[in-house]
Amino acid sequence: MEGDLCQAENEKVTSCLGCFVKKEYQFSKKNALIFVIALAVMALIIFLPTPPDLMNGDELISLTQDGKTVFAVLAFAVVLWMTEAIPFSVASLMMIIFLTFFGICTFDKGVNMGLGKEVILFLTGAMGISAALTDSGLAERIMLVTLSKVGTSTKRIVFAFMAIGTALSMWVTDMAVAAMLLPLGVTILQAANAEPLKSNFGRALMIGIVWGCLIGGIATPAGCGPNVVAIGYLKELADTVVTFPQWMIVGVPAALMMLPLGYLVLINVFKPEIDHLPVSPEGITEQLKYRGKLDRREINTLIIFCITVFLWLAGPTLRSNFNFALSDAGIAMLGFLLCFVPGINVFDKWSDAAKEIDWGGLMLIAGGLCAGKLLADTGAARYIAWLLLSGLGTWSPLVRVAMVVVAVELMKIFFSSNSVTGAIVLPLVIALAQDLSMPAWTIAGPAAIATSMAYIMVTSSPTNVIPYSSGFFSIKDFAKVGVIMTVIGIACVTISVAVFGNFNGMNIWSV
Repeated sequence: MEGDLCQAENEKVTSCLGCFVKKEYQFSKKNALIFVIALAVMALIIFLPTPPDLMNGDELISLTQDGKTVFAVLAFAVVLWMTEAIPFSVASLMMIIFLTFFGICTFDKGVNMGLGKEVILFLTGAMGISAALTDSGLAERIMLVTLSKVGTSTKRIVFAFMAIGTALSMWVTDMAVAAMLLPLGVTILQAANAEPLKSNFGRALMIGIVWGCLIGGIATPAGCGPNVVAIGYLKELADTVVTFPQWMIVGVPAALMMLPLGYLVLINVFKPEIDHLPVSPEGITEQLKYRGKLDRREINTLIIFCITVFLWLAGPTLRSNFNFALSDAGIAMLGFLLCFVPGINVFDKWSDAAKEIDWGGLMLIAGGLCAGKLLADTGAARYIAWLLLSGLGTWSPLVRVAMVVVAVELMKIFFSSNSVTGAIVLPLVIALAQDLSMPAWTIAGPAAIATSMAYIMVTSSPTNVIPYSSGFFSIKDFAKVGVIMTVIGIACVTISVAVFGNFNGMNIWSV
């Protein structure tokens, strides 16, 4: 496992990732037909007769024509999101155009409801800090240091990759962590002479990378896009502020329960064919020696990262006792902007950071926020929630949380984006919680966490596709263990909410 081999593998994987992540949209008759079908679905819903009213006791719950139009525009986007006929972000922004065209809102109001929210700045800052960790090499160094302590046991290596993925993806975007872990994982498999689609060690290690990233993504608001979207919806639709520590009180225990259980599933279903690598761990040690001591860029990145995390965690205390003015979004932007301060210079140019930020993802979320707000304002979210989930209030607290998570996981099978799933389901559950006089956080929190658990379909998240591109596991392999992991995830989230929710305002037992 020499440095040049690892470098070559990095270049190979980077090239592969570039083909997947930056692939340009190309016109095709199939996509054109799907686009026409999406338009037809929208028109059909708009012109269909208004459905009958629902009853909430003596109160009528109606779907207005404006509400039906918002739902029709969302259905248009859902068809395009499910089929990927056009890029997610384009479909999302088209919603703002159509909502303006149909007179549901003015264009400037639509833009303000999407791009004008601080959730966009939070994600921009978080992605920028993630880019700094990756670009400076600090994240890779942390990974190498950890692996140098693991040894040559294949089972320990699988667990180490999962644990590192979990720890890093709490703070770095899932996709970036998968991209960092993949090259070293492939190099280790090559050293072990593991054959793609034949090696259980290869299956366990590559799927372990995916799971580690997904598990870590639920632990903090910065871990995955839907987390921040959920916080944004709660503030906009339910006037409920969820802090960084509040999220972690439930998210971290759920992640810590999933990690060992997921590991046990992988090594038992895909038991490695060898117990130890046929090479010594000295190769990783040599790479660390080759890198030398922390350079100035890495040190500056580490300091900025620690400051940002400290402010995120201590923010509520600082705001209440010291009049600290910055919100979590402001802290994220502060950390990102510090990377450009002369003398620190983690980034020399804006373009160096900008190329690592998923601007399309931000546009996707902006359109989703706009549509979600209008679903709530027109009463459509309330009507749909009652139509689909009106029995929620009669269920026991544990069953209620579990069923919300189950519903989200079923949706994950059809959607290729965590953010898309969150954009659709969160306004619905918030509206329903308000009607049932439940704190929105008790329902939207578990739903938001569940949007990150894309364990069944490879296509449910770009994070899944990165290790899949290595060729060591099939879609069938992924689904085989993914169904088991989904059940585990549902149980872990439900238990975490039931036990630890008492400490962060998510007390399901008092509802």
